[in-house]
Amino acid sequence: MSTTRITAVIWESLAKRFTELTRQVGVSGTALLSRTLAAEMDYLAALPSNDESAEKRARVIEELGNALSETPPKTVRFNITLNRKDAERMNQLCREKRIPRDMFIRSYIVFLLNGDDGCEAPLVKISTILANPRHEYEEKRSLSPKEDQTLYAPDGEVIERKAVCQHNPYNHLHFDDDMLNALERFMQNRTPESK
Repeated sequence: MSTTRITAVIWESLAKRFTELTRQVGVSGTALLSRTLAAEMDYLAALPSNDESAEKRARVIEELGNALSETPPKTVRFNITLNRKDAERMNQLCREKRIPRDMFIRSYIVFLLNGDDGCEAPLVKISTILANPRHEYEEKRSLSPKEDQTLYAPDGEVIERKAVCQHNPYNHLHFDDDMLNALERFMQNRTPESK
């Protein structure tokens, strides 16, 4: 599979936060982008094309925002290694839709860091999960009843609330004397046929 390296100019603060989170998760930022940008391009492909005036206005609005800002955002060059076919497809789609490629890449990175309507920030969520893979389990365990419950609403609706296991998930690694003695007796009493 042939690859190519592209360079996008993005805000320094965005690049720094993206790099920090990908390192925290334990993945290469460029590897993450090279694996996931292809799927994001499907959303770009479904977008109607801008006309020339809309494309120009978008560039002017961005430049005006930078000019009006007391401290315009610093930018950095951000290198991404992509499958050559994906890089060509992205370039073609950005030309067709009249969207600057850097703007598309920046928007995707903003989504990874901040999420959008109806979607949590993927990198933040992954980082939280990997920092404590049992986080969701602990949350459910603390909010769940200790045993199954049946609740009756005023309208007669029956609501079942299932308990979440409360024991330590590594209980199977603790061998108390009773269990060890039982295992020893089991091993001693095995018949030759069962061996």
